Amino acid sequence: MGNATSDEHIELFGQLFATLAQGLMQNLSIEELGLTPQQIMTLIMVYSHPGITMSKLAELMGTTAPQLTRTIAALEAQNFVERIHNPENRRQVLVMRTKAGDAVAEAHMRKVQGRINARLAGLSATDHVKLNDAMQTAIHLFAKVGIVRMDPTEHD
Repeated sequence: MGNATSDEHIELFGQLFATLAQGLMQNLSIEELGLTPQQIMTLIMVYSHPGITMSKLAELMGTTAPQLTRTIAALEAQNFVERIHNPENRRQVLVMRTKAGDAVAEAHMRKVQGRINARLAGLSATDHVKLNDAMQTAIHLFAKVGIVRMDPTEHD
């Protein structure tokens, strides 16, 4: 495994991505919220990055500006987010958290965390340490090569 080829990396990355996506989708509690997966993920991103620009949010979400505009408009109609112009640069639109959006995001994250914790309860203490180490290493290496960005707002 130490000399993994590019094809092996691609295969493992695909397998990891599919596994994480499956786990995420299985644990989303969107039915009771009446939100689409895109809307709940956007809400959580805004919760984690309040005041993020629309362009940075689109980049972070891996979506187009028109799609993000529709998603934000739907969330704004439910009072889950609000858009304001950046007072320092009126051309930039910032996406802000609202109390209603915070409540939904926090409740959703607690529910997902509870579901994941229940599933992880079957692991031994050693397995928990291994999983934690593996995830930290993967995130660090993905950030190192630019697959993920740890702080998307620092490059405005």
